[in-house]
Amino acid sequence: MPAWARVSLLLCGLLLCGHARAATARCHVVYGGEEWTVDAAPTASPYRGQGHKIGRYFEFKLVHAELPGTGAFIRIYTYGMSSGDPVLIHQATYRPPFDPRTAAYGFTGFQYVYEPSKSSELQYWCEYVR
Repeated sequence: MPAWARVSLLLCGLLLCGHARAATARCHVVYGGEEWTVDAAPTASPYRGQGHKIGRYFEFKLVHAELPGTGAFIRIYTYGMSSGDPVLIHQATYRPPFDPRTAAYGFTGFQYVYEPSKSSELQYWCEYVR
């Protein structure tokens, strides 16, 4: 196959023939011996992010926003649910450049969050997937 044909095929595959895939934030959450994966694509509406129920006592919310006024960020919220209502017990904010490596637990490192009234422990780490 001639070089120009290979270049054309590559461009078609990357740009013209399909939808470009945006980078995604992905968190790996561990609680009570179970594992969850939570993904968040870039959004201009960060307040619409949905929380994910993790076990009985946690809710985990991942927001990957790209806003014209404040720029890009990734926020991680962990809520304690022991009273039945969500209570924010942990929040972390990350700004670009997001490290795309998955080694050594991504851009967050390995994190521990404790629910204060039940002494439950949730662990997570997040990566930036292109």
